[in-house]
Amino acid sequence: MQEYKFVRVPLNYDQKSTLTSHLEISVNEHAQEGWRLVQILVENPAAVPFEYVVIFERPRGASVS
Repeated sequence: MQEYKFVRVPLNYDQKSTLTSHLEISVNEHAQEGWRLVQILVENPAAVPFEYVVIFERPRGASVS
């Protein structure tokens, strides 16, 4: 059985290099906690993307101390 985690990472159009950094940092931090990246969605309710929704999974009950 898996557990899933949804993390929102905001897009910043003023600093595109920072955007990549925030996404990369989030993925690496979660990987250290035993999470595996499943999918990245772009949230765009008004036709202009404003955040990523990053989906992670790991076996239920698994945690890294």
